[in-house]
Amino acid sequence: MQNNDRNIEFMHCALDLAQKGAGATYPNPMVGAVIVSNNKIVGKGYHERFGQNHAEINAIENCLSQGYETKGATMFVTLEPCCHFGKTPPCSQAIIDAGIRHVEIACIDNNPQVDQKGIKQLKDHGITVNVGCCERQARRLNTGFLKWKTLGQPQVILKWAQSKNGKLAWPKQSNRRWISSEASRNHTHHNRRKCGAILVGINTVLEDDPQLNVRLNDVKRQPIRIVLDSSLRIPTTCNIVKTAKKQDVLICCSKDGVKQQEDKINELTLAGCQIFSVDQITSQEGLNLILDELGRRDIIDLMVEGGAAIHNSFLKYQLADQLQIYISPDEINGNDLPSVLAYGNKDISVIEKSLFDVEILQIDRDQFINGYIHEKPIE
Repeated sequence: MQNNDRNIEFMHCALDLAQKGAGATYPNPMVGAVIVSNNKIVGKGYHERFGQNHAEINAIENCLSQGYETKGATMFVTLEPCCHFGKTPPCSQAIIDAGIRHVEIACIDNNPQVDQKGIKQLKDHGITVNVGCCERQARRLNTGFLKWKTLGQPQVILKWAQSKNGKLAWPKQSNRRWISSEASRNHTHHNRRKCGAILVGINTVLEDDPQLNVRLNDVKRQPIRIVLDSSLRIPTTCNIVKTAKKQDVLICCSKDGVKQQEDKINELTLAGCQIFSVDQITSQEGLNLILDELGRRDIIDLMVEGGAAIHNSFLKYQLADQLQIYISPDEINGNDLPSVLAYGNKDISVIEKSLFDVEILQIDRDQFINGYIHEKPIE
C-alpha cells in the first residue's frame, strides 16, 4: 500500500487514539491502532494503561467484538509492534494469529528489545509491512520515550507564562500572582498529566509555595516533583515537603552547599524527600547528571516550570527539547523583572519562526504556543 491520502487519514485516526493514553501508559509510549477492511475502519484500539493490553490487541478485540473479520485486513499502528514478553504478550504474534495481511507502521520502536525485530517477525510470516506513514507526527508524539531509549534522558519541556512583553512576574507591589488566565492554568494541568516529573528552582518554592501536582479528577498517577536547591534552603513547612509522603519529591543540591547540614537532610528524608547531590547543579555537567538520574528513574518527560534562571540554563546548555509558552495580552513594566532571555519581548510570530512543528491555540485571553527546538525528531 502507498502513502496516499486515505492511508494518512487512517494513520491520523490511530494517532488521535494514541493520545487518549496520555499520562496513563507511563513510562510506556502512547500507541494507537486501527484495522481497515475494504477501505473501512472495522477496529480501533489504543494503549490505555501501563501493564494492560497494547493498542494492537485492543484493536483486534474491538474488531472481533463488532462481528468483523481480521483475516486479510490492514492494520495502521503508530509504533512498531513489540515482539517480546513484557507486562503483556508480544503484539507481533497477535497480529500474525489474527491473519492481518498488511501492516502500516508510522515509526520504528528504538527500544533495543524491539528495534525492527517486530517488523522482521511480521515479514517472516508473509505479512507485508510499510514504515513511514505520518512518521514525523508519531515521533513527536513519543519524543520522550524515543529520547529516553536513545540517550537515557527524558525529553525536557520548558513551560512558562509571560506577559506580552516577555515578563514572567508582576511587580511585588501589584499584589497580583497570576499572569495567565484560569483557563490556561487548567490547560497546564492537562500537560502536566503527560509528564513523569515537574522541576522548579528553589526561588519558585520560596516565593510561590507551589504544590506542583495535577489537579484533575481523573488522575491516576502524580508526577515526581523536583527542586533545584543548591544549599538546601527549602522550608520543611512548604507544600512540597509537607506532601512528600503522598507524592515523590527529589531535592537536587550541590555537594558543597549541603556540608554541615546533616540535620536538615535527616529532617527532609524523614518527611519523605529524596536527596540527590552533584557538584554544581546549574552547570552543564550538573544538569546532565540530573537528567541521567531521572532517566534511571524511568522519567521520560520532564516539565521545567522555572524560574527564569533555570529556563535560561537549560536553553544555554542546549538541554531543552520543547517549549510551552502562555502569552498574556498584558504588558508589565519593570526592567528588573525576570524573563526568558531568548524569548522575552518577542512577538509571537517571531517565536513561532524560531521553533518547529508549532501549534498555536487561543485559550481564553491568552495565546498558547507549543513548539520544538530541534527540527528533526529524535530517532
